[in-house]
Amino acid sequence: MPIKYDINECLRLGPIIAAGNTYKTIEFEYATANSEQHLQDMLNAANFQSTRILVPDTLYKKYIFFSNVDCLPNFPTLKTLDINDQTCSEQLLSLMLACWMEIPNIYLFGYDIQNLTERNRLIALGISYPHSRIIYVRKPNPSKIFLFDAFDNMEVIDYIKYQQIVDKNGKRK
Repeated sequence: MPIKYDINECLRLGPIIAAGNTYKTIEFEYATANSEQHLQDMLNAANFQSTRILVPDTLYKKYIFFSNVDCLPNFPTLKTLDINDQTCSEQLLSLMLACWMEIPNIYLFGYDIQNLTERNRLIALGISYPHSRIIYVRKPNPSKIFLFDAFDNMEVIDYIKYQQIVDKNGKRK
């Protein structure tokens, strides 16, 4: 779900993992894809030339000779959560990669939580990775979302609060 955020602010906090090929004008350190069409689009886009693109093993075997294509790691939660890395959403792949990389604070921008399957899988990953702090960043809205209140490592913040966090420290406390 494309939402415009200041990517330079995000880069101050750590690596960005792009889900799919939505933002072709921005350079990312990492990207995930599980669709051959998305992978081909990324390989043909100039801004993805220095991006490490992680794909499921079936795609990796076909594109092994591209230097920026790499195989997704073996996620231990896939089987327990009944997730197929070849058919799940690319946003979920990016979140799983961030958890696997043990990024302590994972900020989600434009993450689709209206889809109930995606929302349930997001919560399940939050439970499975209690040491990762998952922060859903949304456009400023006076209405509070109570979706993650029951989870110590998950929260919802407005983009304005996110900007204050970045401006204050350059990284989240």
